Amino acid sequence: MPTVVHAPSATLAATLTPVLTVEAEYGPVVAEGSRYTAAHHQATGPFAGRHIVAGGRPSPCNDPNIPSVHGDEVVLTSHLDLDTVGGVLRATKGQGHPIFQRVGFWELAEFLDVNGAHRLAAAGADDDDVRAIYGWWAWAKTGLPRFPRDAVADATAVIEAAGDVLARILVGCDNDLLKAGEAFRADEAALNARTFVRRDGDVIVRRAKVVGDFCNHLYVDPDGSPARAVVSLNTAFRSVTVSLADPDKETVSCRDLVQTLWGPEAGGHKGIGGGPREVAFDDTHLEAAVSAMVAGLGA
Repeated sequence: MPTVVHAPSATLAATLTPVLTVEAEYGPVVAEGSRYTAAHHQATGPFAGRHIVAGGRPSPCNDPNIPSVHGDEVVLTSHLDLDTVGGVLRATKGQGHPIFQRVGFWELAEFLDVNGAHRLAAAGADDDDVRAIYGWWAWAKTGLPRFPRDAVADATAVIEAAGDVLARILVGCDNDLLKAGEAFRADEAALNARTFVRRDGDVIVRRAKVVGDFCNHLYVDPDGSPARAVVSLNTAFRSVTVSLADPDKETVSCRDLVQTLWGPEAGGHKGIGGGPREVAFDDTHLEAAVSAMVAGLGA
């Protein structure tokens, strides 16, 4: 099996000589492979996605032009998600592998990659493909590790494991994995319901009472309507978190918002941010963040 490497920065990626790169995109910098570059998140140029410009690049997981790689050749990635995994597997297992006969699944994977998981209901996907996606998500929650942020890491074994899981889900219809997906789906629905407070325009307000109940990824309310942002208070951890469903489409920055409210010790990036760790946050802080986000979105 070829070696699959994970490089978290453009600087580290530049030290490697891959024959293929899969979503090795670092902002506007694209690390290119000597044989093929599977990239689609650029706004313009040869690596603009078809979700951005007509005739643009498909998501790697759905790219029929990715060539096979062999032997000691190197494949480079910048992160691991279903899109990246699918693209790498097209190269290592071959385009004709049975997992790629589930065309609807990979079309759904591409839709979710470019639109966000919170848009699942809008995909119009087949029920079996939706069940398969949840089965994948249930496994990926623990099956896809977090690699170091400051070093190149070998991701070969993870890709092999992910390929085996996808074969079990898509070809073998593994009942255990599909049941795990159903349980994951039920858990997410329960988390959505118990943390939901209200909507203010395009902002969903949430309150969690358990430290582990992270809920800022839930951009769809319990009625199934998507929003542009989530603002949450965790009353156990005494923290406020703000996040955006699609930060690239917004002018507001979560980091700037929380630093304006609570000073330079507040942190995060454009897509998600929170207050200083030493401050005990309460409903007053929550409402201040909601008002700021509503104003920032013009919602």
